Amino acid sequence: MRIVITGTPGTGKTKTALGLSKKLGYALIALKKIVKEERLLDTGKTVDVKKLSMKVRERVKRKKDFVLEGHLACEFSIPCDYIIVLRTHPDALRKRMKKRRYGKKKIEENLLAEMLDYCYQKAQKNYRKSPVEIETTKRKPAETIKEIIGVIRKRRKMDKVDFTKELKEHLGLV
Repeated sequence: MRIVITGTPGTGKTKTALGLSKKLGYALIALKKIVKEERLLDTGKTVDVKKLSMKVRERVKRKKDFVLEGHLACEFSIPCDYIIVLRTHPDALRKRMKKRRYGKKKIEENLLAEMLDYCYQKAQKNYRKSPVEIETTKRKPAETIKEIIGVIRKRRKMDKVDFTKELKEHLGLV
């Protein structure tokens, strides 16, 4: 089974993907690692997504089972069985990003991306199927992993996440 996990920074992708790959016995493919190994980050700290997509395709070509994770995974499509978008309430996301010492601009950009459902919409467009949303605000990675396995085994439906209210507040429309 091929599983792709994406979402804005701070939603729990890395820990969830690591735990899920261990639990299922699948290879873990981290986009950050590929970016570093292939030197795909330019001096302006921008990743060449087209080259990243090609490198990822090369690595997964012969893999039957894997968990691939990274926030840029929504920007292109690779063959997979599930595309999972982790979602987190903007207040919790802000705290997580501040703890990581993200700059104010990066925090604001990522909060806006989360409220606009950016990763979900990009994944839906690029993968041409409905991604599975998992709300991670109050879940530890182990709980998120259980939720993902439940979706895969058809025991539960995905979460429905909507931060429209928070977006309107952020834009001063309320």
